[in-house]
Amino acid sequence: GLFSTGSLLFFGFSLSKRLCACSPANARPPRVSITIFKDVDNKKVKRYIKNFKFKQSFTKFKKLPTIMLANLGVILGCFIGSIFFIFASAFTWQIQVFGMEELSKSDIINVLKQNNVKIGKINLISSEEIEGILLNNYDRIAQVSVIKQGTAIIINLSEKLVYTEEVFQPIVAKYTGIITNINIITGTTNVKVGDFVNAGDVLVLPFNINSNGEKVSVKPLAEIQAKMFIIGKSELKKHEFKMVRSGNIKKEYIYKFKNLNLFSGKTKNSFALFETVVYNENISDLVPLSREVHVFYELHEVEIENNLTEKQKENEEISLNLARQKLVAGEILSENTSSHFLEDRLISISTITVLGSIND
Repeated sequence: GLFSTGSLLFFGFSLSKRLCACSPANARPPRVSITIFKDVDNKKVKRYIKNFKFKQSFTKFKKLPTIMLANLGVILGCFIGSIFFIFASAFTWQIQVFGMEELSKSDIINVLKQNNVKIGKINLISSEEIEGILLNNYDRIAQVSVIKQGTAIIINLSEKLVYTEEVFQPIVAKYTGIITNINIITGTTNVKVGDFVNAGDVLVLPFNINSNGEKVSVKPLAEIQAKMFIIGKSELKKHEFKMVRSGNIKKEYIYKFKNLNLFSGKTKNSFALFETVVYNENISDLVPLSREVHVFYELHEVEIENNLTEKQKENEEISLNLARQKLVAGEILSENTSSHFLEDRLISISTITVLGSIND
């Protein structure tokens, strides 16, 4: 119509024929909205259209290559990231093992590594092949299932139940003595009442004999009473060499504040033989200041001549105390001590007889 308004889309710059067709004689200038999809000079277009007395409004779009160039960094980043993700997802980054009892995860991973199944590597080997590797290398595995999930290899396995016959130990005598009573619960006795046994002798064997005459392994249990002989021995030589203090001493001080060492006053220790005694001294009651004293006593060897007759009673007391230190639970029946001289030595032996359990 005479007062119409149109919207035209043009894809080129040769507009004369089209604009002439839209501009009849004596018509009021219509309003035409022109969208140009080509990279052209807007000023030239405007001057050209004015010849046809149109009212114009322009919308100019950038070409697709221009848009792409403006965002090239983003596009390249997305492209490279996608390629990296696809590449990385083809690697194995984790191997998980479940169901182990005796086997260890590190051993299993080492076996897989020896067969070219590794973490940080593209593993083209199938799940069935991995299962075969594990079954061939471990007799203990009863069943195994391998699943490849994403970048992980998940291994579920179960081990065979292995029966091992328990080996039981016999009951042995802990002391020397004479058997007075035997009560066998399980096992086979190896001694009888009245037998003399030494420490370490077997008292009860770890098996029973069934009705077919066969040995059946069992844990032996028994209560065995005996008169046990607890012995203490002391020996004294007529001529002895002992280390005694010469009377010469040297001291070293280490000064401390609480538990912190401040400094030390060292003394050169030139003794060939010595013994050391260490003790602490408080320097002040007002502050936690102290010193650690190291006392070095010089020693020298001297020969001592013992009167064995005079020392006999003392030596017997020593042997009896040694026997008492070994006492076990039970009833003390007797204590006896005897001494005899052998060349230049005095030997005292004390025996304590105890009635009690010889295997406890």
